[in-house]
Amino acid sequence: MLSTNRIKQSFGRYRLFAGWLMGALLTLTILPGAATAETLILGQVSDRPKKDFKQLLPMARFMADRLQQYGFDNARVQLYDSADALIKAVKQGEVHWISETPYTSARLLQETGSRPLVKKWKNGQRQYQTLIFTLKQRDIRSLQELVGQRIAFEHPDSFSSYLLPRRILENNGLSLVELERPEDPVPEGKVGYLFSRNEKNNALWVDKQIVAAGALNNGDWQDPSRVTPGMQEHFRVIHRSDFYPRAFELATPALAADAAEALQQELLALDQDKYAGLLARYENSKGFSPVDEQDLSFLKALIERGTQAQ
Repeated sequence: MLSTNRIKQSFGRYRLFAGWLMGALLTLTILPGAATAETLILGQVSDRPKKDFKQLLPMARFMADRLQQYGFDNARVQLYDSADALIKAVKQGEVHWISETPYTSARLLQETGSRPLVKKWKNGQRQYQTLIFTLKQRDIRSLQELVGQRIAFEHPDSFSSYLLPRRILENNGLSLVELERPEDPVPEGKVGYLFSRNEKNNALWVDKQIVAAGALNNGDWQDPSRVTPGMQEHFRVIHRSDFYPRAFELATPALAADAAEALQQELLALDQDKYAGLLARYENSKGFSPVDEQDLSFLKALIERGTQAQ
């Protein structure tokens, strides 16, 4: 028979081994890769969620794969119906990365502390401008002649087809008022505006004389699926704005600084020849370029001195 002391010694060794084994198991469950693995969230404002989701997801998945060492093992696209909704989500830490046009990017910079990483050549454009146009038969040749008339903008979060042209009109001494319906009367001395909801409608409303003028960026103007050659023959451009960066990619505070730096470098490294297919699916992009001090000043000025837009 075993002595009492030997039984105690054996039991003690068992307790030590059991304690070591439990500690090892706990260590395995909290390995950094397992604990920090998360989904990379790419966000954007969209009024065409089905189309935009398909365009954004391949790039989101590609970058999640490239950022595995920073804890990402998957990707998801999150779309919002307004800039306010996107900004709220960013403040709540629900988005890591954003692809947006200038004004929404400026708001994200100011209101959430998000950081522009690169400029995006969206739809093949490094920069773009706004065109304000009318029907030739109306014989409107200047912005001042829009007083008492109606103009179509795209939607409230559009930089090139609402925020910029509105500021241009206001800079030229015009006072604007929103109308609920095209048949609503325009108050005396005002320019009435309505939202057409998309680029194609904007041109169509001018062509059908629902409104006297419209505002589109030059990329949409040159797209025959939005402005047909027949329409262009009937239109007159009465104002062209300055050129502005087409779009920005931003990192939110939810994305760690080292991961944001890696994302920036990965975007800049996407060669047009090698990754042409991936870039084309990503809103027909032609590539990315660095953000410089002039770009940062431009974004800050959109909020602080927006009335200077031309």
